Amino acid sequence: MELTPAALATALGLPPPTDEQAAVISAPPGPALVVAGAGAGKTETMAARVVWLVATGQVLPEQVLGLTFTRKAAQQLGARVRARLRRLAGTRLLDELDPSGRRRVEVLAGEPTIATYHAYAGRLVGEHALRLPAEPAARLLGQTASWQLAHRVVTTWAADLDVDLVPATVTERLLALAGELGEHLVDPEAVHRHGDALVAVLAAAPPGKRQRAEPSQTYKRWMDAQRQRQAFLPLVEAFAARKRAERAVDFGDQLAIAAQVAADHPEVGTTERATYRAVLLDEYQDTGHAQRVLLRSLFGTPPGEPVRPGDPTVTAVGDPNQSIYGWRGASAGNLARFRTDFPGPEGGPAPEYGLLTSFRNPPEVLALANAASAPLRAAPGAVASVS
Repeated sequence: MELTPAALATALGLPPPTDEQAAVISAPPGPALVVAGAGAGKTETMAARVVWLVATGQVLPEQVLGLTFTRKAAQQLGARVRARLRRLAGTRLLDELDPSGRRRVEVLAGEPTIATYHAYAGRLVGEHALRLPAEPAARLLGQTASWQLAHRVVTTWAADLDVDLVPATVTERLLALAGELGEHLVDPEAVHRHGDALVAVLAAAPPGKRQRAEPSQTYKRWMDAQRQRQAFLPLVEAFAARKRAERAVDFGDQLAIAAQVAADHPEVGTTERATYRAVLLDEYQDTGHAQRVLLRSLFGTPPGEPVRPGDPTVTAVGDPNQSIYGWRGASAGNLARFRTDFPGPEGGPAPEYGLLTSFRNPPEVLALANAASAPLRAAPGAVASVS
């Protein structure tokens, strides 16, 4: 029996998918990028994609991994996927697809893994951190506990710190800089060298027309920013040392450790690819560099290497117009990079699909939104206008 997305929806008692949704649901095995506009039903489409892969026998429920950013989103996606799989197990469709009854037993017995990106990174750290080595059982610091620990570092700092800021502001900037270093997988020494090089270039830059020999005010501000960042680096190192002494990590440390483990130890990726045959990456426009390295190392194709046969079906969903985490290092450009980080079977860019039909807003709101977002949609990789 040849199954169609419309027939699957009918069997589950759901409205038929749009042509756009059907293309995503029944996409062939392998990586795929889905650029979804606001209110385009991406959660329902992702759940239907999982059910399709399970119903057609391409994966088992326990071989499904879904990742998103918040616990609420993970709960919603997990509930949707599990509800659809339960419906599938109760239909006659499985008898037609597999008269032996084995697939029904697999659907009833299996359980997909739906988690946040940070929870998944935490699991990898717990299982593989000793490969670096790092502390696998380190205490995870929440936002408040991390601030308190950083503030103790600041208030007990005995060396000179050439900044005119109150301790609370110094603490905030310390946490921000430490988070950026972890997010971009760079160490303080590399930042210090980069700052020296940039200051030297700015100081030696030739003056512009009608400009005095000394650097312009703009260049001076940039140079001061580099020097202030360098002044904070000893604090960053002291903060890291305090966390090691207390066997603690924050969310940024956890993600950086997981990314380093995945990048440096290919056997970890081999294990994860054998465990998960279908991977859903939600809100991919809000992933940062460390998350990109982590996911590419585990489920993508390393640069310069051929596509591995039998790699998982990886589906990334996002919209660059809805990126909200740029302040902490996220890059909407990861959407465009996904197609080369996770190339198709022939080695070319992964296929791209669009979900452009909005079910959330009336036509008047959509017309206004399309007009307001027109400059954003002119950028490469942006979602087209929704209707």
